[in-house]
Amino acid sequence: MKRLSALLLAPALLAACGPSASDGPVLSYEDAFIMAPIAGRDVAMGGIEISVKGGDVTLTCAISDVARTVEIHTMEMNDGTMKMRPVDSLTIADGETLTLERGGNHLMFFGLVEDLAAGEMANISFTFETEEGEPLTLEAEAEVRAQGE
Repeated sequence: MKRLSALLLAPALLAACGPSASDGPVLSYEDAFIMAPIAGRDVAMGGIEISVKGGDVTLTCAISDVARTVEIHTMEMNDGTMKMRPVDSLTIADGETLTLERGGNHLMFFGLVEDLAAGEMANISFTFETEEGEPLTLEAEAEVRAQGE
């Protein structure tokens, strides 16, 4: 009987240790990638899908161990011309997903510090600000993809 009681209590104890709604936003990600740069260039683009639950967040910064600078960019078509430009931040509403991808909002990696080859992995660290002004970090592992993938 004691064993059964402990088994019944285990889920309650685990739930008590897990995040609750009052702990603030919880971030998750999928499909993080960096495109292998064109030969002889030290610039690459990348993307990721970042989801949030438990509150709105604002993406304010990204850094990586493979680049001197990472910028958050928007992209829009204007009179048949693609216009990309860096932005200071992008907001993700509670329950929504921010998609950074080719042909849309994306990441730009400048000053690559090493040659990147398809199949390798790279780290990207994202900094967010919550509605309360608290910083929040998301660490992602990104796959390096060949051009055209």
